[in-house]
Amino acid sequence: MPRPTKSRIRPRKQPTQRRAQDTYDALLEATARVLVARGWSGTTTNHIAQRAGVSVGSLYEYFPGKEALVTALVERHLAEAEARIGELLSSLPSGELSLEALTRAIVTAMIDLHAASPRLHRVLSEEVPHGPEVRRRVRAMEENSARALAAVLPSLCPVKDPDVTARVVVELLEALTHRWLTTADAKPLPRERMQAELTRLIIAYVHAS
Repeated sequence: MPRPTKSRIRPRKQPTQRRAQDTYDALLEATARVLVARGWSGTTTNHIAQRAGVSVGSLYEYFPGKEALVTALVERHLAEAEARIGELLSSLPSGELSLEALTRAIVTAMIDLHAASPRLHRVLSEEVPHGPEVRRRVRAMEENSARALAAVLPSLCPVKDPDVTARVVVELLEALTHRWLTTADAKPLPRERMQAELTRLIIAYVHAS
């Protein structure tokens, strides 16, 4: 699939007044709902405008097409994820956390990130084409998480290579929580059971390292 040009994926204008901001937000919310209902290929600007309760002309005042709408939606979700991960990472060096308490906090945070809107998460991650900037931001979050975890692991458990152990933990949690929520043809474990199993898995791996 050809990569959209920047003019196709950037908003035409940013809202500066409250009413315009309300329209902008309504369009992004409608985009999320239509994506969940119809998928990437079945979504059109007509569907989005109708769901938002605005004319297609009003939609085009802000966005040149569905690519720009979805890009803005993805960037909003990334910003929320970066804020939540940043809050978790900033708390790691403080306090007297045990390995079990730290692992439980990380597992809970990862599940929260994925579980907020599981069907939307699946469409955005598996159907929507992404440019290099989105992939760069996702990778940066993973690397920041791994560095922060590597810095505190030695104080909790004698690990041979904290950098490698932390990287595996972060990538393992990302992969398993993503699959847990996005596999459509399998009944997922209940959240509490999944959290418990992931916590047990990570603690066992860290001790074995």
